[in-house]
Amino acid sequence: MQLRKDKFFLFLGVSAVLHFFSLALPFIVQANQDFDVSLHSTYNVNSNGITFIQQKFELTNKQPTTFAKQYSLEVNSTRLRNIRALNEKGSEIPSDVATTPTKTSITLNFPDQLVGEGKKRNFTIQFENPDTAIISGSILEVSIPKLLNPQDYTQYDVTLHVPSQFGKPVRMSPLQTSLTSDSSLLTLEFTKVGSQSISALFGQKQNFDFALKYNLENSTGNTGIMQIALPPDTQQQKVFYQSLDPPPKEMTRDADGNWIATYEIAAEKNLDVNLTGKASIFLDFLDNPQTEVPHTDLTKAQSYWESNDVRIQQLAKQYHTPKDIYDYVVTHLKYNYDITTVTSNRLGAIGALNAPSNANCQEFTDLFIAIARAAGIPARRVTGFAYTVNSRLRPLSLIEDVLHAWPEYYDQSTQRWVPVDPTWGNTTGGINYFDQFDFNHFVFAMNGTSSTTPFAAGSYKRSNENTKDVDVKFGSEAPPIPLDLSLQFIKVPSLLWPYQENYQMVIVNKTGQAWYNLPIQLTTDEDNVEVIHAPDKVDYLLPFQTKTLTFSIKTHKPISNIAFHLTAKIGSLSSSHDLTAGFIFTEIIENPIAPIILVGCVVIIALIAGSILVSRRKR
Repeated sequence: MQLRKDKFFLFLGVSAVLHFFSLALPFIVQANQDFDVSLHSTYNVNSNGITFIQQKFELTNKQPTTFAKQYSLEVNSTRLRNIRALNEKGSEIPSDVATTPTKTSITLNFPDQLVGEGKKRNFTIQFENPDTAIISGSILEVSIPKLLNPQDYTQYDVTLHVPSQFGKPVRMSPLQTSLTSDSSLLTLEFTKVGSQSISALFGQKQNFDFALKYNLENSTGNTGIMQIALPPDTQQQKVFYQSLDPPPKEMTRDADGNWIATYEIAAEKNLDVNLTGKASIFLDFLDNPQTEVPHTDLTKAQSYWESNDVRIQQLAKQYHTPKDIYDYVVTHLKYNYDITTVTSNRLGAIGALNAPSNANCQEFTDLFIAIARAAGIPARRVTGFAYTVNSRLRPLSLIEDVLHAWPEYYDQSTQRWVPVDPTWGNTTGGINYFDQFDFNHFVFAMNGTSSTTPFAAGSYKRSNENTKDVDVKFGSEAPPIPLDLSLQFIKVPSLLWPYQENYQMVIVNKTGQAWYNLPIQLTTDEDNVEVIHAPDKVDYLLPFQTKTLTFSIKTHKPISNIAFHLTAKIGSLSSSHDLTAGFIFTEIIENPIAPIILVGCVVIIALIAGSILVSRRKR
């Protein structure tokens, strides 16, 4: 007799090794040639998130002289508890358990010899695993990775039990399943799972409280201007700022949708900017902010995104859809856990291809973006905070305050930016982070126009300082905030004065949240004064932002001095303002254009008069 072995691959990055003896002459056999293997997995999630797992196997002999002697499996977790192996009668099967820094190995030693074609061996391996289900704030997330070698199984079914207190799942994959419930338990049945991973999300949204610090430094001898990126609203994220100290000189939104705060720093001075607030993360897409069609720059090559490289171009021809690119990156690169605790250089897409076993989240992200851009698909990098309870399953690799990076691609059919996470797709053993995202990713900054800037919170550190600048924890939802604005109207010079006068409407958002598509209506109580060239809405107002819009007043009696009331309605707010129009003598001095107009009129009159005199002399 000779010992033969072959490998099966099981759930959660698990590999199962079947050792068997043959009573016939020695020959090389494969496990799927000698046994039919069926597996039914039951996952019982407790209210505290600990999952009790039962793996029920049935091995059917396909050869008359071959029998199973050992069975081993490896679980990509070191936190398994209460491991047991039982035969079909409920008796213990002798087993050995070994733990390495990255996984747990369980080896079953069958004491009997079950010989004969068609003979069946039934056994169960059960244990508790805290990594299958994760309760984070108000969200329950269940992740069951796919079988890595599904062809070796004749049948694979999964039953998932979840306490009914979490409600029905808001997202579930695969969709082909049955769902039943009673007063205490929700049961999901997944049949003929095959090569699919299983995931289910329970909850409506995730709420975070955050405190961020930006350490700004001006080491020059001149006054400097510095800009920082603050966490923005996205189509799956809504933020509310409780405080921003000190207030910025200016708040703007860049081409990628980042919220940029501008500060003026005196020569050789430091400035600490402190931001506190709340963020809500959603699975469904929000209506605001609206997504603009990406500029062609978002398909161009840049540093770290070498989409014009020959190898990248060849990959783009082979993998030309976002899903194809995602699958290639997930399977081609290998995450290097050794570089997560030290500052590592960003390799970029070409560096990732040259060293596929030395990747962290930046390389997974950069390679996806480069291939997508080479295929003509707009793509960009997102950097932020990602919540994880197991840094080996969901690692965080950006060293500055433990941030994470993931890519987004633009879906032309839905006209939305779609986030994916090939890093976690790789490290979790195949959990689908393409078709279904999660509540764990909190966006700090987006890089599309540039592959490096703006920098995310946590990256603004002074030389020779190592400070903790990012504090994010589960929190409560921000209470409803009423619209609160201040308005000021400033008259500005006009070439058509006094027939037409120009005004600036200065709008200040006094709240810590952004407002979108606020309708504007400007009316007067004077028949001889008409509002023209007025905007009909404010596209957006960022937290604490000051925005200036312009409009004009047309005067039907320009020689008159007219006082009138202007009523301004913006969104749900309405206010009245006292303004003047027409010929006002004091404006001749105050309005720098008025004297120019008067001088121009005098010159024109003089030229006309001179022309008449010359004409008379000729006659």
